[in-house]
Amino acid sequence: GGGGGGGGGSSDLFDMLSGRGRQQRQPQGMRKGQNVVHQLTVSLEEIYMGKTRKLRMRREVIESGSMSTCTECGGKGVNIRVVRMGPMIQQVQEGCRACDGQGSQYQSKQVQEVMEVVVPKGAPDGYKLTFHEKADEIAAGIPGDVIFVLQESAHPEFKRKGADLYVKRSISLVEALCGFRMELTHLDGRKLLIKTGPGQVIAPVNYDPFKGEEAVEWETHQGMDCPDLETIAKADTDDVEKLKQVISKGQLRGKGVGAFRLSGGKASFYRATAEEVHTSMKPSKGTTLYTLADPAKSAAQRMMFAVKDEGMPVFKSPMEQGNLFLILDIVFPDHLDAAAMASLKAALPPALHASSVGDDDENYDVVELVKLDPVHSFKATAVDSSNDATQEDEREAAGGGVQCAQQ
Repeated sequence: GGGGGGGGGSSDLFDMLSGRGRQQRQPQGMRKGQNVVHQLTVSLEEIYMGKTRKLRMRREVIESGSMSTCTECGGKGVNIRVVRMGPMIQQVQEGCRACDGQGSQYQSKQVQEVMEVVVPKGAPDGYKLTFHEKADEIAAGIPGDVIFVLQESAHPEFKRKGADLYVKRSISLVEALCGFRMELTHLDGRKLLIKTGPGQVIAPVNYDPFKGEEAVEWETHQGMDCPDLETIAKADTDDVEKLKQVISKGQLRGKGVGAFRLSGGKASFYRATAEEVHTSMKPSKGTTLYTLADPAKSAAQRMMFAVKDEGMPVFKSPMEQGNLFLILDIVFPDHLDAAAMASLKAALPPALHASSVGDDDENYDVVELVKLDPVHSFKATAVDSSNDATQEDEREAAGGGVQCAQQ
């Protein structure tokens, strides 16, 4: 019985509250009517707090006492028709037109019913709420189900990922360095005052939680190899991005590859843990080794500021809650005067790059930074090589198929 996502039996609390848990077992061989599916748009506020909606629905029901056996087919639902084809006589079975193949004749009427749809706290987008046997009644069978599919509407301020909430805000460089106090109205109307801790500094974070599948991060080691590790496959290509795709989404996905090396235009794949890879690395001339990044290091780069336990209720465990993350965009000033720069230098840690070379040193070409669009720069100098026959021949000669090592 019960709702979506493979939903539980009649013991499911949400099903019992809405009356959807009283599912009767379908008798073996009994025909069931068609299900009726409705999309039900719900706001993030309704999912956060839970919501009961009363919806008026119309359905066909069979009038009491009107059911009778079809006189045309004798209740079989089919008729036998004799067809003569030249010297041959053939019997053809076809559905009874009088009863539409149901074997019974009856009178039906439309009735209006009110269904109480309980939207559980924290329900995921696409969750199905099923009302068993509440569709149109049929003769010699049981009604189909009425299914409501929750469709979460976009919120102008909050974004959701599982039980976590995300809010995007811009802060100034002063706020990033010296702290801030930010007001926020939550989904249930509560007012939050979010503040940084004493001495807490906000640094830019490049991680995008809504980018999709988590990207696999790799580290590059020039002149290194792991000759003692097990080689499970080889490839006649040095296209690094394609080799990474083979590991994350292709033939070698889930095979435990922890590193691959390039040498002489060919690749070898090693099956090993990150720890085994790093302990077995040795210098190797003319070889480049690519290793999976340390998970702890990757996690450190994803760290974001958040308010604990202020996210969405956890589905089917509403006493638990996710977290509320802040996606902070630091707005830097366009220009600083000399006095402000001097004050900042005095207050901040020393520069990481320092040079004793003067602008008039004849051994150096002095250049200054300017802002440029890298996409525009690339397109301005891109060369169309789509008709380059030589390159095509080289690509065909390089191959690129992955050959698994013989066991």
